[in-house]
Amino acid sequence: MKLRDLPREAFLWLAGLRLVVGLAAIPLAPFLYRQHFIVLVLMRPTKEVLLAAGFLIRQGKVDLGPVLLASIPLMLLGVWQFFYLGRVYSKEIREGEVPGIGGRLIAPDKVKKLQKVLDKKGPRLIFLGRLAVFSSAMVGAAAGAGKMSSRDFLVPDGLGALASTAITLAAGYFLGAAYEKASPLLTVLGVLALAGAGVLLGRYLRRV
Repeated sequence: MKLRDLPREAFLWLAGLRLVVGLAAIPLAPFLYRQHFIVLVLMRPTKEVLLAAGFLIRQGKVDLGPVLLASIPLMLLGVWQFFYLGRVYSKEIREGEVPGIGGRLIAPDKVKKLQKVLDKKGPRLIFLGRLAVFSSAMVGAAAGAGKMSSRDFLVPDGLGALASTAITLAAGYFLGAAYEKASPLLTVLGVLALAGAGVLLGRYLRRV
């Protein structure tokens, strides 16, 4: 490995570590949910965790500030990291062979397909992808590999991440209110409706 390759190799391993931590949070979630919820947010700042955060904020079990501090930086930096990786591995992505762990994290075929969608939908895909059941990390890699400017990617992605966080926390909060005032069934239906909307939006965004 050449000295110039060290930074991108380090970013690859950092991305791999972040993935491992997120996966490790799944079996630990029941314990962390009860005892150390902010740690769970740090390990896995995903929509389902933020939905639960909104629910717990409504119940007064966690505060909004720590949730935001634990989730937003990682949500942003995790995807922006893939934007950088897409840029520095653009040649390998075009050739269809990203070496080592990069081949698992940045699948060239998926990135190329997303580049076609991104060419057609541009910033709309980046922004709405944050709201949908969609891989924003792969969108970031596609944008980086396609030589999109940092400004054109980071601005809509950052706004999308903030909107997604606000909407998900608000949904969890109001579903918590429904749970307290109505019935658990209404809360379950609300969660299913929210998840269904995310899936449908994700399918729409994947269309070229």
